[in-house]
Amino acid sequence: MMNSVLVLSPMLLVALLLTLLVVFALLWPLRGRNVNAGHSVRQLSAQVYRDRLDELNADLSTGRLEAETYAQLKLELDRGVLADTTADARIPVAHHASVKPLAFVLLVSVPVLTLALYLGYFLNSQVAPDLKNQALLAPSIDAILAGKEPEAAAKDASLQDFMRALQRRVQAEPNNADAWMTLGLGFLQAKDYEPAKVALARAAELRPEDIQVVMTYVQATIMTQNGAMDPVARGMLGRILREQPDHQGALLMLGMGTLRAGEREQALAVLTQLQMLRAAEVATNNGQRDSEADQRIERLILEAQQGPQVAAAGIQVEVDLDPELARQLPAEAALFIFARTPSGPPMPVAVLKRPIAQFPLRVTLTNADSLQPTRLLSDQKELVLQAKISMTGNATPAADDWQAVPVPVTEANTGMVRLRITKTR
Repeated sequence: MMNSVLVLSPMLLVALLLTLLVVFALLWPLRGRNVNAGHSVRQLSAQVYRDRLDELNADLSTGRLEAETYAQLKLELDRGVLADTTADARIPVAHHASVKPLAFVLLVSVPVLTLALYLGYFLNSQVAPDLKNQALLAPSIDAILAGKEPEAAAKDASLQDFMRALQRRVQAEPNNADAWMTLGLGFLQAKDYEPAKVALARAAELRPEDIQVVMTYVQATIMTQNGAMDPVARGMLGRILREQPDHQGALLMLGMGTLRAGEREQALAVLTQLQMLRAAEVATNNGQRDSEADQRIERLILEAQQGPQVAAAGIQVEVDLDPELARQLPAEAALFIFARTPSGPPMPVAVLKRPIAQFPLRVTLTNADSLQPTRLLSDQKELVLQAKISMTGNATPAADDWQAVPVPVTEANTGMVRLRITKTR
């Protein structure tokens, strides 16, 4: 108990000092002053008479007043003095009302309200549970960042609870790369790709030598940009390959990124290098190989060799929307078409985004729309296609999204897949 008091004493002393300063600032104007009881009417009238007479004499001597006007004004002045001296009244002076009760109320209420705020009595009902949740999950977050299992008390917490607690942690520890990395992975799991990219970018900035962090950031950029690669991610991959020219993950992503950017010659060179590295690896591992990965690389090489016509082969999709509903859409609305696996991770295999246009809209999903180089659209034997209209143009699920009924598709299906969007989810 004594230790906790000692730990809190600096904060309590600061709070006490601030409270005293506030009380002083409120009470100082109310401290009261000695009030002059006032002067008699006779005394004030005599002073005014003398000042006014001096002015008249000065005006007469300088010629600003004629003698006749001077005599008339002096007569009126004498009459005024005579009227004021008929009664020795006193000028009422306004006295301040007693401030002692108000000062006492402020002296008591300010510290009491300060203590009540400190103890959380005036917290919003929605804020208090969030603060309690952060305190409850703090030990589990410490364990997760240390690579350990979270505490049993946190197992019932939702992903959103952990995300809020992690956001509070990175605010308190902005240079904690592990916290930023965990926060980014949480956003990826929640399919909130833009915040994931921001969090992982911060983690990569804090720990540029950590290849796992950098590769995760590159994957996030690919997910947020429909398979494209921005200059920052490309620069990170280049740095990894300068230090480790045989890093297969970096080669695969660089090959995919350059291929999606239309740089087929560079993509072919990178993917061919990757294929040769894997062949040499097979030779040293007594013929053991990952045939699925090798086939994926071969298809990418074929696409780089033959050009866009190979990438054009995909799933044809037609999306329809009632014209009456189409007229209700805001200008910033956007259409998203998702391809997911029936069983597996919730992250889509491929995503296609289109601005709102005339319906029905026909598009083709291809490998170019794949979010990960390790999960190409053409590699999936079964898929579920779904379309939605986001009112904000954001891929993150929202309550006001308009969605189509999901349609399952197999690799044997070569016809048009038709999706009709309705207003209700």
